[in-house]
Amino acid sequence: MPQKLRVAASSDGVLPEDMLLQILVRLPAKMICLFRAVCRSWRFLLSDPLFVAAHKSHHSGPLIATCSRLYGRGTIDILDLSGSVVKRIATSMAAPRLVRTCRLDLICVTGSNHFATCHVINPATGDTFALPIHRAKEHAHVEHFFPVSFDFGQVGSTGEYKAIRCVSFDNSNSQSDLLLCEVITLDDGRHARWRGKQGPPAPIARRRDKSVVVNGVAHFLLEFRCPTFSGDHVEPGSMALFNLETEEWMGILKGPMPVRSFVEDSNGRSSYFSLDMELSLVCLDGFLVMAHDPEYGPWDLWFLMDIEKCLWNKRYSIDPQRENLFAQPVDILNDGRIVISASGLLRFYNPVTKTYIDFGMGNSTSVGTYTGSLLSSESTFTSEESNDGH
Repeated sequence: MPQKLRVAASSDGVLPEDMLLQILVRLPAKMICLFRAVCRSWRFLLSDPLFVAAHKSHHSGPLIATCSRLYGRGTIDILDLSGSVVKRIATSMAAPRLVRTCRLDLICVTGSNHFATCHVINPATGDTFALPIHRAKEHAHVEHFFPVSFDFGQVGSTGEYKAIRCVSFDNSNSQSDLLLCEVITLDDGRHARWRGKQGPPAPIARRRDKSVVVNGVAHFLLEFRCPTFSGDHVEPGSMALFNLETEEWMGILKGPMPVRSFVEDSNGRSSYFSLDMELSLVCLDGFLVMAHDPEYGPWDLWFLMDIEKCLWNKRYSIDPQRENLFAQPVDILNDGRIVISASGLLRFYNPVTKTYIDFGMGNSTSVGTYTGSLLSSESTFTSEESNDGH
């Protein structure tokens, strides 16, 4: 720590300054925020960027972000791994839902109107940026405009945060409709605008758990019951890839062999419709993971090990449980436990002992992770929750 921090700390207590700092960096963020109110010198010490960085290095595990509805208004709770709420953020959305992200310092929520309203939030400062509702100027001529998929992530080489949405210009809700694509870069919150891009090469699945950004690439599960827009067959589990840095489509990635070789059976227990419901995408431990959760079998988590060779590894196969019905894996902790979001539950699964520790989540509608520091006071963008963009 620099000299100015040591002097401020040592003038307020009887503990040696180094010992005091070593104690403070180990305390929870919620307690540090309370200590900032003790006196001016403590606020100066505990708000310093160097202290914030040192504190974060001692608390490397993720925090849990959940969305729920409280007293008729949407709220976002940030929880530690014991299930305790360390921060609560009110939103203007009545029913916000988290966009699944891969260990970012920001969180993104969408409204119940299927991606038409999207807010990016810095949980540390409470700064909120409402992404523009209006379409890109390249698509100003489109009469009907219906967002069907949305994702949010970070470009590793530049640190930029970007969002991508795929939109239909036909209200027929046909899975085979041509789609448009738009991208937005979050700058200081005053000049961010959607930019029109080429649409995906094939129809994409239109539910919330069917896409994820991993290492700067957005992965969209394809609607494999429809051909590509050029007429080619789409194997089950195939994905369209979009590079957030170059803002170009990268082609189609095939899923794990047992998924893409799926065959419908005659008794109706296994169908393309059921397979579509059983597949989801998530980022775990920095890998793209395809989760396959069949009704009559184990929950398989397939990790993409080599994108060039299309090499997948089934790292986990979790025995079926009633509590895991419609569940989603959220993260893998440093001790190897898997965080699972289930109906009304936050579950910590130990794959070695095959046991669970459960926390009740009440009326929570969606769960994700947050890895920023709640002590940070740096604003990511200008707070413009009412911004609608033109």
